[in-house]
Amino acid sequence: MVEEVKRVAVIGAGTMGSDLSLLFALYDIDVIVTDKSKAVLDALPQKQKKSIDELRQMGITQKTYDEVQNKIAIANSLKEIKDVDFVLEAVAEDLSVKRKVFAELDKLPKNVILATNTSSLTVTDIAKGLKGAERIGGMHFSNPPILSQLAEVVKGEKTSEETLNVISKVAQKIGRVPVMVKKDVPGFVNNRILVGAGMETLWAIHRGEVTPQELDASLRAIGFPMGFAEAVDIIGVDIILALGKHFVKAYGKRFQPPPGLFESMAKEGRLGKKSGKGFYDWSKGPPVIDMSLAGKYDVNRSLAGAANEAFWIIKDEVADPETIDKIVKLGFRSPVGICELADAMGLDNLLNTMKRLLQEYGLEIYKPCPLFEEYVKKGWTGKAAGRGFYKY
Repeated sequence: MVEEVKRVAVIGAGTMGSDLSLLFALYDIDVIVTDKSKAVLDALPQKQKKSIDELRQMGITQKTYDEVQNKIAIANSLKEIKDVDFVLEAVAEDLSVKRKVFAELDKLPKNVILATNTSSLTVTDIAKGLKGAERIGGMHFSNPPILSQLAEVVKGEKTSEETLNVISKVAQKIGRVPVMVKKDVPGFVNNRILVGAGMETLWAIHRGEVTPQELDASLRAIGFPMGFAEAVDIIGVDIILALGKHFVKAYGKRFQPPPGLFESMAKEGRLGKKSGKGFYDWSKGPPVIDMSLAGKYDVNRSLAGAANEAFWIIKDEVADPETIDKIVKLGFRSPVGICELADAMGLDNLLNTMKRLLQEYGLEIYKPCPLFEEYVKKGWTGKAAGRGFYKY
C-alpha cells in the first residue's frame, strides 16, 4: 500500500467533486479531476474560482484561485487517470454508474487506494465482484465538504485495514476528522440523522404548515448553522431525490418523502444552489434568512425525528451515542450532538411528540423505533432521570 499520498484523482466534477478537488488543492495536494461531461469539466475553473471568492469572503481561506489552480489538472476521461496514489469517486448516486467507474479504476496499480463518497449506497455493493475490493473503502464527506470537518470512514465487506488507515490519513491531511462507523449501511450515520430530522420538515412544507424561511429561521435559532430547506438547496434537489429513493428501498416508508415535491422541483429546474434556484433564489448569493420568523415552526418535531433515527442507528449496531454525536457535531457544525440534546429535552417528551404526530397524520415517518419506546418505558428519559442515551 502507498505510504504517503502525494497525488489524488477525483472522479466527478459536479458540485461535490468540484469542492473536494478544491479542498485537496487548498491543502497543497496535487489533484487531477475528470468527469464524463465535457461541459462540466469546462465549467470547473469558473465554478472553483467562485467558490474561492466565497471562502475568502467568509474568512475560511486567504488563498486566491490563482494560487491553487496550478494544483488542479483536468483529465478528459478515466483512461487518463495515472500516476496517482489515491482516488476519490464523487459521481452520480447511482449504483450502476458507480460500479462502472470502479470497474475501470480496478485496472489501476494495486497500490492505489480507491474511496467512494457515496451518501446512500453501500461500499460492499459498489465493490462487489472486483478484484481489488480490499482496497476500496468509504470516505463520506458532509456537504459542503470545505466547511464541514467530517469524513465518515466505512469498511466494506472486503475492505482491508490498510485501506481504512490510508483513508483516515488522507482525511487528516486535508484537515478533516475521520470517524469510523461500525457497519456498512446506506446513509451510514450522518445522512440518516439528517434525513431523519428533515423528513418531517419536508412534509410540514408540503402540507403548507410552514414556509422554508419559517422552518430555517426556527432551526437556526436553536443553534444549527443552517436550516433544512437551505441544506437541501446546497446538497442539490437531484441528489436528495436519489438519496430518498435509496433510503426508502433500504429502510422502508419511514423515509418516504412527500409525493411529487422533489420531482416537480427537478422538472422545473429548481435544483438548488447549483441551478440558481431551489427552495430559495441563489442568483444573487446565499439567501438571507429572516430571523424574525423563528418560532413559527416547532423544532421539537424535527428533533424527535432525529432522535428516533439515532435509536434506529444504535439498534442496527452502526454506531453508539458517542459516535453519533461526534458525527453530528462535525457534519452539521453543531455545538451539541443529537443524543445529548435529546437527553436534555427529555426522551419522553420527544416520544410523545412522535406519537402525537403519528396519530395526527398516520405517516410511518412518525412511527417510533422500538428501542426508543423501550428506553422511555424503563424510565431512561434523559439527563433529568439520570439515564437516556447516556448515563449521568
